[in-house]
Amino acid sequence: MRIVKIAALVLAGVLMFAAGPLIYQFIRYHNSLEQEVVARFSGQHWTLPSLLYSDSTMLYPGERLGDIGFYQRLARLNYHRVDPGQVRFRGEYSFDQKHGMLVLFLHGFRYPYHDITGTLVALKISPLQTIESIEDVATHQQEYSIELEPELLGAIFHGNWEQRRLVPLSEIPPAFVDAVLAAEDHRFYAHHGIDLVRTARAAWIDLTAHHVLQGGSTLTQQLMKNFFLTSKRDWHRKVTEALMAYIAEQRYSKDEILELYLNDIYLGQRGQEGIYGVWEASQFYFSREPRDLTIAQMATIAGMIRSPNRFNPFRHTVNATRRRNEVLAAMLQDGYISKPAYDQAVIEPLRTREPYTETNDAPYFVDYVKHELAERYPPSVLTGEGLRIFTTLDVHMEKQAEQAIEHNLLSLEERHPSLRRKEKRQQLESCLVAIEPQTGKIRAMDGGRDYRQSQFNRVTQSLRQPGSAFKPITYLAALQQAFGGGSSKFLPTSYINDEPFTWQYGSASWTPKNYKDRYFGRVTLQFALEESLNSATLRLADAVGLDHVLSMAAKLGFANLPEYPSVVLGGVEVAPMKLAAMYAILADEGMEVQPYAVTDVVNAHGQVIEGHELKADQVLSPEIAYTMDFMLEQVIRHGTGEGVRRAGFLRPAAGKTGTTNDSVDAWFAGFTPNLLAVVWTGFDQKEALGLTGAEASLPAWTDFMKAATAARPDGDFPMPSDVVRVRVDPTTGYLASPYCPVTMESVFPKALAPSTVCPFHASGANLASGSASNSDAEGGDSKLGTVDSPND
Repeated sequence: MRIVKIAALVLAGVLMFAAGPLIYQFIRYHNSLEQEVVARFSGQHWTLPSLLYSDSTMLYPGERLGDIGFYQRLARLNYHRVDPGQVRFRGEYSFDQKHGMLVLFLHGFRYPYHDITGTLVALKISPLQTIESIEDVATHQQEYSIELEPELLGAIFHGNWEQRRLVPLSEIPPAFVDAVLAAEDHRFYAHHGIDLVRTARAAWIDLTAHHVLQGGSTLTQQLMKNFFLTSKRDWHRKVTEALMAYIAEQRYSKDEILELYLNDIYLGQRGQEGIYGVWEASQFYFSREPRDLTIAQMATIAGMIRSPNRFNPFRHTVNATRRRNEVLAAMLQDGYISKPAYDQAVIEPLRTREPYTETNDAPYFVDYVKHELAERYPPSVLTGEGLRIFTTLDVHMEKQAEQAIEHNLLSLEERHPSLRRKEKRQQLESCLVAIEPQTGKIRAMDGGRDYRQSQFNRVTQSLRQPGSAFKPITYLAALQQAFGGGSSKFLPTSYINDEPFTWQYGSASWTPKNYKDRYFGRVTLQFALEESLNSATLRLADAVGLDHVLSMAAKLGFANLPEYPSVVLGGVEVAPMKLAAMYAILADEGMEVQPYAVTDVVNAHGQVIEGHELKADQVLSPEIAYTMDFMLEQVIRHGTGEGVRRAGFLRPAAGKTGTTNDSVDAWFAGFTPNLLAVVWTGFDQKEALGLTGAEASLPAWTDFMKAATAARPDGDFPMPSDVVRVRVDPTTGYLASPYCPVTMESVFPKALAPSTVCPFHASGANLASGSASNSDAEGGDSKLGTVDSPND
């Protein structure tokens, strides 16, 4: 007996000695897993992408719904139409056409400086689809305006885009939690991370099948797999998963684990955007927040956890309904819902939100914003810290820009077959940028024909010659001398010779031609700009002085230009964005407000870490800017830009065509008092178009501006108090009389404005146009003059 005891002790010692390393390795492995679990639970649980948002949209009485693309905006924002009288949840709306009443339950949204809860509003709509009034349904107060939340444009992420909104467990309805537990782990609150009964059943099925078929994972095990492991089904992964689940449950509460799980689960795909967590799934599939879902809708989402694709209610309605009913039956069996609640939920139609194919993508603009932010934030912050980036983009206006560009390019290729190219990367290209001059907000940016074919943003990255679109700089330099009290009084009514002209500089000379070799002789500066006359413009630049022209260009954002006369006619390469910034100064009464795209950057805690500060510099006097605006208005009324009026755009507008001498680049830059747009058209490989800016770019500009300004207030350019608009006789320089055969309206500084009515065309005199000599015209009260180049 003693020998047996000794032998047993020896055997035990041997076994302990042999098992010691295994026990040691197990303890080390356990501690390592515990460190991993603690690190993940204590730190940042997910890498949260930065989200990019458009600007919000204001609705106010007097606005026409069609002009702002109201219903398209609602669809992109995930609003769901219901029958009149049935609006009960956020994200729903109805329209009673008979009574002209639109009821809208706004989403809640976290703005940079304030959060808003969803408000139920009633909009009275006229037969012409104009908002007549807005009322808060709860308080019956009339509202001056309401705000539609911004649209999600995209994200900045590394790897896969996991879109999730983190919500605490307290904000998830208990019935939703019950549905998830019934579907995935009804013994969640009873086990310690591992459900031995469920695991044994799954193991038996796997053993009899000779490979892993059945999942016996608890909710905690699923979370461990998602956090740390792969989807590969093998015994090593299952053992690790089970051990980590046990560790997690020893260190953290059930509610902590459940909250992480409900925010972590994958529930489908929207393009490149993965839908994660119950909040995102509620919005994506049903256009509601979790608190507003019915029990049947909660069961639908809970049923998708096992296989989001197979049970997708958009694509597989039958499968989704069958799985939903299984979850409802499990909820009934586990006592989560009553029999009457089950009976009602199981017959509820599976109503998802309406599928909507139009996206709110603005890829060129999003790339521009990403590049801008990359200069200020490290990649780890942009891709992992959940920033919310609010921008200036108007998505509806962006769509209008894209449509205008696409329609114009197709039309040009149809009317001019020589412009067609077989290779897509060699096709005719165009771009458009739209800016609010007073704020600098970039409202639309279409950088090319097809982003899928070319990500090159022609608005900001392409350098092209502006041609005649650069000519206003010379005329501004001339006006500066008149308004600044200089010896030369260059006014819109001043005369200049439009004849072939050779510019001598150093030992070289340059003799550019007018378009189609057409010359008009003695013309006013206003006419020379209207008709974009090269020779007259060069004579003016020569008289003003190239140094003054270059100085004016520097004021307008084009510093360090070469001292060549070709600069006068746009013989220098610039980006369309820079040209837009120059014209924005003219549209904003001489104030320079830099174009910008980002309004606010907000961190994951709701703190604003960057906000845009509006800065404005007066680089031109309001009087000079207004005079140029007036001259550019005449370009559109009866100059090279008259196609704008022929196409039906009748609002006050100013603009300038731009064409290079080799017809490689075609431009139109123009603006109303509150919106500016620049369009460029050409080939990336710089082939000749054979078309002018009026032919190639003006149509796209006009189409865009007709649509984009429809919802904006109509009004004229504000006239400064120190200038006057009067009608004169350009042949004499006096105020026009009723008998003057030729008259023109123009703008003058008050100190230089004519005040005497033309004495040469009094009643009965019938003096022929031009019969007054120049010496006569310059006498008396006339303020007109003639510019004579010394090269004549």
